[in-house]
Amino acid sequence: MPAPLLDTRNFYRDLAPLPEFADAPDSRQHVSLPADWWVLVADIAGSTAAIESGHYKNVNSVGVACIAAALNIDRERDIPFIFGGDGATFAFPADLLERVRCAMRGVQRMASQSFGLELRAGLIRADTLLQGGLRLQVAKIQLSAHVTQAAFSGRGWDEAERRLKAREQQNIELIDEKNEPAEADFSGFECRWQAVPNFNGHKLALLIAAISHDPEENLATYRQVTQQLQHIYGELPDYHPLRAAALHLALSPAELQNEWRVRNQQRPWSQRLAYLARMIFQNLAGRYLFKHQQDTASVRWSHYRDELVENTDFRKFDGVLRMVIDGSDAQAAALSEFLAQQQSAGKLVYGMHKSPAALLTCLVQSYNGKHLHFVDGSAGGYALAARQLKRQLAERKAQA
Repeated sequence: MPAPLLDTRNFYRDLAPLPEFADAPDSRQHVSLPADWWVLVADIAGSTAAIESGHYKNVNSVGVACIAAALNIDRERDIPFIFGGDGATFAFPADLLERVRCAMRGVQRMASQSFGLELRAGLIRADTLLQGGLRLQVAKIQLSAHVTQAAFSGRGWDEAERRLKAREQQNIELIDEKNEPAEADFSGFECRWQAVPNFNGHKLALLIAAISHDPEENLATYRQVTQQLQHIYGELPDYHPLRAAALHLALSPAELQNEWRVRNQQRPWSQRLAYLARMIFQNLAGRYLFKHQQDTASVRWSHYRDELVENTDFRKFDGVLRMVIDGSDAQAAALSEFLAQQQSAGKLVYGMHKSPAALLTCLVQSYNGKHLHFVDGSAGGYALAARQLKRQLAERKAQA
């Protein structure tokens, strides 16, 4: 008699979280994605050109809108995802497949109509990659009392992204916005904060990938990087890109327009204008309540900005250590010198990009704890840092 099929729908929800981000690069503590799950990769075509034209906030907004649309498919579920600046990667159980297709087509239409951006999205079943000898591993990190964050490892995630960008039909389904149905729910997507200025000179988007075939050696490399960061930059609060006192709600329609564009694409103009007026009024009220430290039934204004700093993804791991940190030019030079030495030794490849400020894009399920905030550099951030990392990988491959 065949063994009964396991119900993996709540695999990620039931996964015990690791207590600290320091555990994220340790693939020994990751578990394999169920073979019947699916991987979704979403990526903005021509994102570099859009960034160089000054539209990086639009690129960021579409990337986070993908996440909002995916999470809103079934809010009782918990699915892992990583935000990459100009896109996102997800995993989800098979019973959500048709709703994911519908939602991603909705995001594609919104990206095109609201921002003039082309969002590429592709689906591939996990067992297709696993049977090819590629690993798809995942862990859950406890960010704060209310929020967790996914960590990925294994070459399967990279291969899914490669196939999407190559527009390959090799066991990957490319999502087409021209098909029906196409409907996305962007509830919880918010973009209401002013850009956060630098405190010491710049915000540094940093990507580091250990490249040994030995997981133990890679873990040692990441730990050495962490030690060097502490040596150069100090303790975590010294280089965290956000500080509660530096967070200010925006009032300008220009600063609020990205949320307005994402959330109001299909609404008549009367409703669009009402939504904009409501955002400005809410932010005015929020500024007053922040200033006077007054809590309400729905928001603990006296604690919200501290929670926001805790609930950020300024550090994440998906086979690449990704960070946005605050520092000086001298500190960045010292870090670059160390990383160049490690690259020459064949231990890692890396990318760095400086921005004058940090951008915040938010997903809010509850103002009392369950809110997650995505951080990137204001002038290219992760997407431009990735160019340097990819160039180093290409040079390494050419020398092999």
